[in-house]
Amino acid sequence: MASSSSFAHVNNKCNQPAATAAPPPPPAAAHAHGHAPVSGSSLTLGDLIGLQLDRLNLNDLHYKDELQLLLLLAPAQRQKLPPYDKDKEQEEHEHRDKDEAPLSRPENGEVEDDLIGAVGGLSISPTVTATATREPLVDFRTHVLKWFQRLREQTAHFKSEEESRRMREAGNDLYRKERHSLKASDLFTEAIFLAPARNSLAAALAHANRSLVLYDCGMYSESYDDCLCALDLGYPEEYLPLIKLRQAACALKLRNFALCEEHLHELLHIAELNEVFESRTHELWHQCEVLKVERFEMAVQTGDDLQTNDTKAFEIAWMDNRSSLQTTRALSKNALIFESEAVAMVPSGNCRVCDNCGISQFIPFPCIYCSNRLVVYCSRQCRFKHAPIHALECFGHQIELFESFGEVFGMPRLLQLAFRMLVSGLPELLSHCRKKPTMNKLWGAINGALLDRQDIAYCSVLRMEQLHEEKTSRTLLALALASHVLAIYLSKCTTFFDQLEHSLPTASRLSNGEWELLCAALLLRHIGQLRHKSLIRCRSFVLPADPHIFSPYQEFQLWAAPNRLQEGHLHLLAGEVAVVSYAVYSETMSLCRHSCSSTICSKFSGRKLTALALMDLPSGSGIYNCFATGNDHQMSREERHIQLKSRGIDCNCTSCQISQADEQFHKFHRYRCDNSKCMEIFVPNALHNAPNLRWWLSEDYTQPEHNGAELIMCPHCGEAQKLEWFWAFQTALIDCELIEERCKLYAAIERSENQLMDLHECKVVLARLLLEQCLMVHREGATVLDDWEFNKLGSIMRAALPNVVSQYGSQSIEYVKHFAYFWDVMALSTYKCNDRELMQMLNALEFIADEYKDIFINYYEDYIAPKFAEESYGSIVDTQV
Repeated sequence: MASSSSFAHVNNKCNQPAATAAPPPPPAAAHAHGHAPVSGSSLTLGDLIGLQLDRLNLNDLHYKDELQLLLLLAPAQRQKLPPYDKDKEQEEHEHRDKDEAPLSRPENGEVEDDLIGAVGGLSISPTVTATATREPLVDFRTHVLKWFQRLREQTAHFKSEEESRRMREAGNDLYRKERHSLKASDLFTEAIFLAPARNSLAAALAHANRSLVLYDCGMYSESYDDCLCALDLGYPEEYLPLIKLRQAACALKLRNFALCEEHLHELLHIAELNEVFESRTHELWHQCEVLKVERFEMAVQTGDDLQTNDTKAFEIAWMDNRSSLQTTRALSKNALIFESEAVAMVPSGNCRVCDNCGISQFIPFPCIYCSNRLVVYCSRQCRFKHAPIHALECFGHQIELFESFGEVFGMPRLLQLAFRMLVSGLPELLSHCRKKPTMNKLWGAINGALLDRQDIAYCSVLRMEQLHEEKTSRTLLALALASHVLAIYLSKCTTFFDQLEHSLPTASRLSNGEWELLCAALLLRHIGQLRHKSLIRCRSFVLPADPHIFSPYQEFQLWAAPNRLQEGHLHLLAGEVAVVSYAVYSETMSLCRHSCSSTICSKFSGRKLTALALMDLPSGSGIYNCFATGNDHQMSREERHIQLKSRGIDCNCTSCQISQADEQFHKFHRYRCDNSKCMEIFVPNALHNAPNLRWWLSEDYTQPEHNGAELIMCPHCGEAQKLEWFWAFQTALIDCELIEERCKLYAAIERSENQLMDLHECKVVLARLLLEQCLMVHREGATVLDDWEFNKLGSIMRAALPNVVSQYGSQSIEYVKHFAYFWDVMALSTYKCNDRELMQMLNALEFIADEYKDIFINYYEDYIAPKFAEESYGSIVDTQV
C-alpha cells in the first residue's frame, strides 16, 4: 500500500483550491481600460479572458440559451488585442520547431474559413462569410493556441531520465540490503513517475523492478500488471525469461492455471534457456498440475435461497415542474434507497485517486506521457477502460491545462468534470441522429426531442437543473470564454471532432467552427449544472500533508503488510477527511430535493454512491439531501443560506422555517460564563474571522499574541471570557514530550469542562489534538507512554465520541475518523470499551469506502479482537448492520 495517497507525490500546481459551490470570482482583467495590452507571447489565461471581458457591454447581451450567448460574444472577439505584426508572426511560424508545436496532432494545412459565429472566429454572424470579414488580426483563437504552446514549454522539464535512474538504483540497493519491499516499491514508483516518455526503457526497468517487490508483498495482480507494462515499454529481450517466469508465478498465485501454462509454454520455447530458468519452469509446471488436481468447485447459493426484493425503493416524481425522488415503499432506518455509478468523475487533487474507478488506496499505474501525477490508475484494466476519455485529456495533462484554469477560477476540477460530461456523452447522443443534421437542428433536438429519451444516458445529464443567473455577470461570461478555450483545445489538440463526424450519418458534416460552437455551448450548460446542485463532493480519508509525519518516500512506515497497518498508526490513515473526487449522479442524487435536515446518508466508494435511510421513511415520502457542506447540526442557518444561494438553491425546509432555526447548531457551542458573578450559559454572537463560531480554527484567535484578548463576550454580563484553560493547553502542547507538560494538558481539558457545556464541539477538537500529539511522541520514541496515560487518553476520547455522534451521526465518516484514535489507544494498551460501544464502531465501518473498510477490519483483527477474545467477538465479517 505504499505510495497510495500522499500530498507530497502531487505537483504543487495541482493543489489549487478545489471546486466550490459558490460561483467563481470573476477573473481580474490583466489591464485596466486604456492600459497598453500585453504582448501575445506573455498572455496568461487570466489575461486572455480579462481582455475579452473588458470589451464587453453586459447591457447589450440579451440571449435565451448558451448557444445564443456564444454567438453574441463573437463580435467582441474581433476587437484588436495586441498589435499584429504579420512579418514577425510569419518568422516565428517558420522557425518554430515541429516538436514544440502546441498541437498533439499535425495540422492539415487548411484555412479555417468555416468558422460560422464561433467565439473568437473571423466572422460576425452566420449571415456573413469568413472570407468577407477577414482581417490581419491576432484573434482570441490565435492567442489561445500560443498559450497552449507556452504551457507546453513550461512543463517540458517535469521528467528526468537521470532522476528516474537514481530512484531505481536507490530502490535496488534498499531491497538488496534491507529487504524492505514496501519502501523499495515507493522508490520504484517514483522512478516510474520521473521516467520520460521519449525513453520508455527507464519506465520499463522501473516497472520490472517494482513487479519483483510487489510479488514479495503478495500483491500478485499488481505484480503481473507491472510485468505487462515493462513488456509494453520495451523491456530488454535478454531479460525476457525473468519477466515471463514472474508472470507465470503470479498467474499461479492468482489461480489462473490457463494463463500460467501459457507463460510456461512461452518460456520453454525460448532458445538457450539456462538451467536455472528451465528448472524453475518445470517446478512451476508441477505446482500448477498439483493445484489443478486439488481444485474443487465452490458451492454456489441459488437464487431461490436468497432473499431479494427487486422493487425499486424510489421513483421520480414531479413537484413544481421539477423532478424529485420519493420512496415507493416504507423503509426502515439504514435501509438501502439507491445505488448508482457516477456518469462522470474527476479527482479533487487532494490525494491519489484512480481516474477510472475512483478508489484512493492502490499501487499507481500512471500514463507515461502525462507530466502531472494526478492521472494514475489502480490497474492496467482501469487504464484501458479510461483510455477513450484519457486520449482526449492526455495532451491537456501534459501541459497542465486543467490546473491552469484554477489560477483564474479557483475551481479547475469543475471545468474538467464538465469536459468529461461532454466527451463521454455527446458521441452516444449523436449516434441516435438519423437525419442529416445541421448545428441549429442538433441544438434544437438537444433542447427538445432528445431531452426526453430514456434510453440515452447523456439525456439524463442534459435534463439536470442548472444555475440560472437573473442578470448576466462577468463570472458567467468568463466561464463562457473558458468553455470556448476547451472547445478550441478539442478542435486543435484532439481528434474528438473526427469522432463526432463518424457518429453522424455518412452524408452529414459540420465544420470545425460549428462543432466548437456546439461543444462550447454544451460545456457552458454543464458548468451551470455543476454550479447548481449536480456537483457531488465525494469525501474520504487522506494522509496528512504534514512533512513532519511523512516525507515523500516514507509512506511505507504506515504499513506492516499490504492493507495491514502497523500498531498505533490507524489515526494517521484516518485522521484527515477531505473531498477526494467530484462526481455527477444524474439519475439519483441530482434529482433529490434539498433539505438542511437530510433523510439519507451517503456512502462513497470509488465511483459508487450508496444512499441509506437516516430514519424510518413511510411510503411516498420525499428523499432529501443537504447540498450545503454542513447540515443544521454543523452550520448556522445564515452560513447554509449563503452557500445555497450561491448555488441557486432557495431553502424553505422545515429546519430553516422554525423560530429557533439554529437551536440544533447552538447546542454544540454553549459556554458557561467564567465570571463568578454571572455563570450564565450562553451562545456567543457571530465572531469576526471565525465562521460558524469555530474560533479555534482561526489564526486570528489562536496566535500567542491573542492570549487574553477579548475573543468571546458574555451577552449577559458583557465580560470577555479569559479562556485560561485554552491558552494553557496551547502552550503545553508544544512540549508534550515532557510528562509535566502532558499533565498540564490533562488538567486543561478537565478545566475546560467547567466552561464548555454538554456537547460542545471544542471538546472533541481538544481531545483529538491531545491524542494526536501524545501518540506521535509515543510513536517516535521520544517518550513511551505507560498504561496510566493510555487510560487517561482513552477516557478523554471515549467521552468525546458521543459528541461526534450527536453532531454528525453514527453513520458518518467523521465518527470513524475520531474513533480511529480510540482504536489506536486500545491497540497500544489494555484500555477497552464496552460491548455496545464497540459494536457501534464496527457497524459504522459500513459507511466508509470499501478499501478503507478492509483496512479497518484487518486492524481490528490484528490488534483489537485479541483483547476481546474471551468475550467471543471473533471475526467481524459477519457483523450485520
